[in-house]
Order: sequence, then structure tokens, then C-alpha cells
Amino acid sequence: MKAVRVFLLLSLVLVVGLPVSALDDPKVAHAKYDELAAKVNGGDLNIDWQALRLAARVGEVYGDYDPYDSAKRAQASFEKGDYEGTLKIARETERHNVADGEAHVAAWSCLKQLGRQPEADKEWSILQALLQSILKSGDGKSAKTAWFVVGLREEFLILGAALQAQTKEQHSVKQNGHYYSRIVVTDNSGKDAVLWFNIDTDIEMGTRAGEGHPVY
Repeated sequence: MKAVRVFLLLSLVLVVGLPVSALDDPKVAHAKYDELAAKVNGGDLNIDWQALRLAARVGEVYGDYDPYDSAKRAQASFEKGDYEGTLKIARETERHNVADGEAHVAAWSCLKQLGRQPEADKEWSILQALLQSILKSGDGKSAKTAWFVVGLREEFLILGAALQAQTKEQHSVKQNGHYYSRIVVTDNSGKDAVLWFNIDTDIEMGTRAGEGHPVY
């Protein structure tokens, strides 16, 4: 699937990682997700998108659904030119988590191909809201100004959909009590850059599940 070039202004609002004690109980988080997701599905995009993303992650809204597998199936279907089939998979993923950016990219791409512009515009609006909620959390140039993400797939979303950058190296780093993903990327001009993502949420969720710290 072709990467989507998203032109967004990056604000310099700084974010600090959430202390692990600040994460909600999964049931509380799921309830918060349900409330915010209902607003989005009802057409209200004037919500706290970071809160929605965090609630989806902590509330484990996917359940037994595998978003990685659905993304692979969507990719294969799109490459075959089966836009209706890809859209069906994307919609299925969105029903499990309306904050799944990759699903909105897939849905937007398919709706454009199918000539369903009004629906594509809605997907585009949601996608931009999700991306901006990440990009406005910092500038990604250092640990202090790292972008706050709630999972590895959000890193993929920023690197691919927003920046169209190729990953060269990826490492997990701990500094001042917080965890980061430090990624060396190559942009379209062939220049290398180092980008930082705050991954405290992913670390804590892995710890809660007894998985320890993820290795990048």
C-alpha cells in the first residue's frame, strides 16, 4: 500500500512520560475508550485523541483480535487490487479500535480508489486527528521532546504515513526513569536522522502482562 504523505505542522509542546502508577485499571480504561469511541463514531472529532489512544491500549480493546494479522491481510488484499475486501478488513479493525491509525490509512486508500470521496474525507479527518495527537506531543528530536506513543504500531504509523522514512536502526533506551525507542531513519532525500518515541505505556503494559521489557 502506498504511504500517505501527511502535511502537518509539528508543535513544540513537550510531553513527559506517564508514571506507571498513572495508568488506569483496564476496566476503567475500557470504559473511557467506549465513551470516547462512541463520540467519534457519532461524528464528534472534538475529543482528547491522546486519551482515546491511551484508553484503547490500557483497556486492551482488541481482545483476542490480532491487528498485526489484519494489517497483513489488508496489505495483501490491497496489492491484489481487492479494494472492497481491504476495506472490509479495515472496517473490522476499526470496530475493535477506532484509534487504529493503520486501519484508517487502509480505509482511506480504498475509498479513494473506489471513488467514495465523502467517506474517504471522514477517514482522512480521523487519521489526521490521530497523527496530530502524536506529533503535537513533542518534536521527536530528543528524549526530552520525544513523541508519546502507546504502542509499536503508532511508531510505524508516524514513520510510514507521516514521515515516509525508512528505519535503519532501532533501540530501547532508559533515561531519567522513562523508556524510549531511539530510531535511526533515512528520509526521502537519503539523509539520516535520529527520532525518539516515549514508550512508557508499552513497557508498563508488557510488565503488567508479565512479558518484561520489550526488545527493539
